[in-house]
Amino acid sequence: MATKKPPLRAVADDETAAPPSQPLSVAQAAKTGSHRDLLVAMRDRIAETVAGASCPPRDLASLTKRLQDIADQIEAIDAREADEVPAYRLRDLEAALREFDPEHPLLAGMVDDRFDASAV
Repeated sequence: MATKKPPLRAVADDETAAPPSQPLSVAQAAKTGSHRDLLVAMRDRIAETVAGASCPPRDLASLTKRLQDIADQIEAIDAREADEVPAYRLRDLEAALREFDPEHPLLAGMVDDRFDASAV
């Protein structure tokens, strides 16, 4: 399962960036990482093999195809995470709407968004 990132915040003047963490090996990612971590480790391992001069030509096509498949899976996971709205954000939006218009239909649950085929 993917880990949730904390919300962005302003940094203090005395703060510095954290050093980048070392990438996990395939074995480490399989034992302790998320599904995305495992895919990233596999992608990196296959990319090293494909880029190496010792990569057998008979394996190049299948490894390249697998590399592309893994990259697509990582991209899909990242896109899903980008589309998710965190619960705290929904609460913030609801509080702002309540402050702006306490009688808004969205707050009272009076919005009827059912599809009516006869209206078409």
